[in-house]
Amino acid sequence: MRKVFPLILCMLLLLSGCNKRSKQEEESMKNYETFINAVINNKGIETKSIPFDYRLVQQKLDDGSYEYEVQIDNPRVAMYDIQAIAVNQANDSNTNVYPCIGILGKDISESFNLIPYQSNPNLDYWKGIGLNGISKDKQFTLNVMVSWKDSTRANKYSVFFNCSYAEKSENEG
Repeated sequence: MRKVFPLILCMLLLLSGCNKRSKQEEESMKNYETFINAVINNKGIETKSIPFDYRLVQQKLDDGSYEYEVQIDNPRVAMYDIQAIAVNQANDSNTNVYPCIGILGKDISESFNLIPYQSNPNLDYWKGIGLNGISKDKQFTLNVMVSWKDSTRANKYSVFFNCSYAEKSENEG
């Protein structure tokens, strides 16, 4: 009996750990879906005042698809606990994972902060962040949502913007 009790105790601890992890994953997925819904409900309307720079960088891959990165940098306000997602509404959200940061997986436990004129990765102050993905389309639009908290972490802000790409035809030069 003495040998069985520690074994049962270990199994209970393992099972409770698995339950906690699946609960975290479930909350993470709900948060991810909430972000997607917020972007879709926004209907592509862009926020007028965006307190950082952003750009879309892309390159054509050998298989004809396009690798892209939405780069976010040069903040004009302190941005803590950043969460961001880039949604291509032409793609089905049930079969595609949209590029995001601070929302899914290990990103939840990490901190992404952009502070004007500061960069120290050891303190989670980044020079910039990027949302990376691949599109098979020659033309696509990404609807992006970025959320963050102020320095007190009491107030939360969100902005929306769009990034579009269209491959130039040979006639356009």
